Amino acid sequence: MKHIILIAIALFLFSGCTLKHDVVLVGFNTNGTLRGVFDEKSETVTVTMDNGEILSGGYSSFDEDSDIIFSNSIGYTKNKYRRGGTFGGMGVGINFGSVSKKYALLTSETSSLKMEIIITLRSWRRNGIGEATTNDGRVYKIQF
Repeated sequence: MKHIILIAIALFLFSGCTLKHDVVLVGFNTNGTLRGVFDEKSETVTVTMDNGEILSGGYSSFDEDSDIIFSNSIGYTKNKYRRGGTFGGMGVGINFGSVSKKYALLTSETSSLKMEIIITLRSWRRNGIGEATTNDGRVYKIQF
């Protein structure tokens, strides 16, 4: 059983996952889009506003319960593999799932502009959705 879990983790780690997520913030009540980066290694977010101003700050994670499901899936009897019925041996299926909520409060070093970001990230698939709001009322939707 340990070997199967280690193999699943190794496949996840070497599957091209990245610690940085390029995100696009689409104006919901304003025109235009913004570019940003969520950096999981340093736990920071950086967004470049349309006038070139940089907003940055750390984020916090609020992880929900993860699901790991093990099940008996196939067996071997009379020189044949079987998915049901009576047989000897055991196969194992594993299902992983996790959702993480992230909250960031970004500030500017050159003005009083602030941005609040709340996203929901599917941790195993590395995609998510969210919303960003500035203190002057601009709203942006996020999907990555």
